[in-house]
Amino acid sequence: MTRNTRFIGGGILLSICVILALIFSCRESILLEAGKFMSPEGDYVADVAILEGAEFIHRDVVENGVNLLRSGKVKRIVIVLHNIAQSHRPFAFNINYADLVTQEIEGLGLKEDEFQIIVTHIHHPVTLTEAKQALETLSHEGVKTAILLSPGFHTRRSFLSYQYLGNPFQIKIYPHACFSGYQLDKWWTQDSGVRDFTGESIKLAYYMIMRYIPFKFFY
Repeated sequence: MTRNTRFIGGGILLSICVILALIFSCRESILLEAGKFMSPEGDYVADVAILEGAEFIHRDVVENGVNLLRSGKVKRIVIVLHNIAQSHRPFAFNINYADLVTQEIEGLGLKEDEFQIIVTHIHHPVTLTEAKQALETLSHEGVKTAILLSPGFHTRRSFLSYQYLGNPFQIKIYPHACFSGYQLDKWWTQDSGVRDFTGESIKLAYYMIMRYIPFKFFY
């Protein structure tokens, strides 16, 4: 090995060490920005707020949606739930969940015309199927703008799905992430935050690889 080769090799190793040191020193800022990317949100006004649930809906998502309604930023809230087959319901859970949610929403003092529940029949890919059914229903009702409330880091994939499928219906979608169990500014210090970020990042990558959403919507 010549002297020049050793010099170049040493320079490369030093550069790598400096880069790694910079990344380590800025790791919290990098992780925070990554979290913000996965959970977009803003201050919007729209026709409706779509509260995204699954078999069940998070309490914080409902609370955020009700706050938007009461502040006048939306005219009504739309709760989207997945249909639960009788055989898939938890043991001793025999009540219709959508009816139970209706009762709870009415108990908060909301009027009949201030909320709506849409139960979607789910097939793979789940988020896209849910978005298509919900947006078809809302398009027939003349909705043109909607704030999408989703739990945590699921927001990015959900927003992209609704945004993509909202285009043909001329429905503009605005994202609003809702957090419970962990906070955005320190998500990497909490197990639930790390699990959610990792799982949702993998699912987002899967949607990209499978071309469920055109790449132009990721920019």
